[in-house]
Amino acid sequence: MKRNHLILLIGIMAVSLSACSKEMPEPAYSNNASTINLPDKSPVFLTTSGEIRFEPISEASGLVQSRLWPDVLWTHNDSGDEARIFPIHRDGSIIKPVWMKNYEGIRIPDAVNVDWEDIAADDKGNLIIADMGNNSNARRDLAVYFVSEPYPNETVVTSARLKVQVFYPDQKTFPAEKRNYDCEGMFWARGKLYFLTKHRSDKTTKLYRLDKLDPLEPVPLTLVSQFNIQGMVTGADARRDGKEIAVLAYNAVWLFEAPNGSDDYFAGKIRWLPIKDERKFEAICYDEDDLLVACEEREICKVPMEEFVILRE
Repeated sequence: MKRNHLILLIGIMAVSLSACSKEMPEPAYSNNASTINLPDKSPVFLTTSGEIRFEPISEASGLVQSRLWPDVLWTHNDSGDEARIFPIHRDGSIIKPVWMKNYEGIRIPDAVNVDWEDIAADDKGNLIIADMGNNSNARRDLAVYFVSEPYPNETVVTSARLKVQVFYPDQKTFPAEKRNYDCEGMFWARGKLYFLTKHRSDKTTKLYRLDKLDPLEPVPLTLVSQFNIQGMVTGADARRDGKEIAVLAYNAVWLFEAPNGSDDYFAGKIRWLPIKDERKFEAICYDEDDLLVACEEREICKVPMEEFVILRE
């Protein structure tokens, strides 16, 4: 195929993918992060419901429920690992082809794990991997990979159908003077992909939205809102209907419900659950009506939904 024809084909694909996304209204962005007073509630200890015993999974950094296969969760390692994903059951046991003796996950040879921090699933049959880890705030190669969700019982290798490079338009220096451009939380909701930043200079998180899927040029993220989450965000997920998101921090789990007609999740109903645990929780996902979190120590815990405190109706 001639080069010009190839470029045209890729461009058409990008426009087609973008056209599939539902348009959301532009919020009236405020430079001031919303803050909410926290009540005096004793932190809860999360009970272990499963354990990842598969040796190649050394640090589960993202977690999402499959949209295609029942009783399947997808996870991946943090930086330092090769580009691969792992299907597991809720109890943490690995799912693999029965014919594969030396199974080591599902490899994605055309992707690179610089610092994978989260994984999401869209409504079109894709898994989305966030190569957004940016501890030094110096990266200029932030990206997300779209991978057609593979059948876990038969697959050992797959490919990335789309890679989109992204950047924060409000970051002007590299490294940033204030290290607020790391990201460990990503979710898909209502046809759009969203990111939550992990700050090291304050206790705020910013909500960004990806408005275009362009495989040819880096895409600026759209700043939607910000919130004083009083900690560091380490994971995020959305309910399938996109109405509510769960945000994990080292010291708490937050639930934000978007107001009607808006994707400023921080402006709606808020619930909060403080957690007290020496384990380092790095990933969170909805599992039907439940919430699961995973930690670096390979344990999976269920979040007690009945313990959440309503902070804002």
